[in-house]
Amino acid sequence: MSDPEVRLREIRAAIDAIDDQLLSLLAARTSLALEAGEVKAELGRAILDPEREAALLKRIAARGAGALTPDDLVALWTVLLTATRRAESQR
Repeated sequence: MSDPEVRLREIRAAIDAIDDQLLSLLAARTSLALEAGEVKAELGRAILDPEREAALLKRIAARGAGALTPDDLVALWTVLLTATRRAESQR
């Protein structure tokens, strides 16, 4: 049987590694969203696309992510979308 303290350190190290991956993925997603914002500007479209966001949130909620509820996922993505729109607006 392993030492719980050792196992906890291993779990936390794995979480830290995943967090690093998530940060890289968020940076890549944000870069693409900013590029989409530039294209929207060229097309004369608004930054906010309510239909696109509603479809995205519906897809994310339906897909699921382990123990996270659909409401949890929608809340997370809503924060992400809000932050991304803010970044698009500041360009």
